[in-house]
Amino acid sequence: MMLQHSGPSLADISCSALVPCLPLVREELRLTIQSKRLSHGLSADVSSDGASSSSEMLTDYLQTTGTSGKRELTPAEIERRKRRRERNKIAAAKCRNKKKEKTETLQMESEKLETVNADLKAQIEELKQQKQQLVYMLNLHRPTCIVRAQNGRTPEDERNLFLQHIKESALQLENLTASLSTTAC
Repeated sequence: MMLQHSGPSLADISCSALVPCLPLVREELRLTIQSKRLSHGLSADVSSDGASSSSEMLTDYLQTTGTSGKRELTPAEIERRKRRRERNKIAAAKCRNKKKEKTETLQMESEKLETVNADLKAQIEELKQQKQQLVYMLNLHRPTCIVRAQNGRTPEDERNLFLQHIKESALQLENLTASLSTTAC
């Protein structure tokens, strides 16, 4: 959970608003350096009147604390950092597991779809063979067909009559729909 600061953001504050704070910040830094020097057994003479003395103080401070200039963490800060790292470690493991599960799920789904696809292709081939057999049988039967000889119609004639019947039905439905829409208006 991240804490939200309700005040204005740093981007909203103009430089002129920050200028009066600079002397306070300098004084605070001076006092911090002075206290560090005293704790390390150095002279507490800190003059704030020249830039050379501030740079000397900074150099002395960095030499006494080491070259990194990092301050030591308090036990509370160490505990917070430890908890944050632990939470981050747990979150990273959770994310990795979730990604792994998703990959496995997609892999299983892919294999399933490949199996279904192979089955459908086999079914298509089987149906094509059945169609060939039926066409072959129909062609063998055609010359000896009694029904065709009795009514004098060919299969093409039958198909044309069926298509004509469908067109007439569609036209009647269209006329009925048009008459209903004019009556409703």
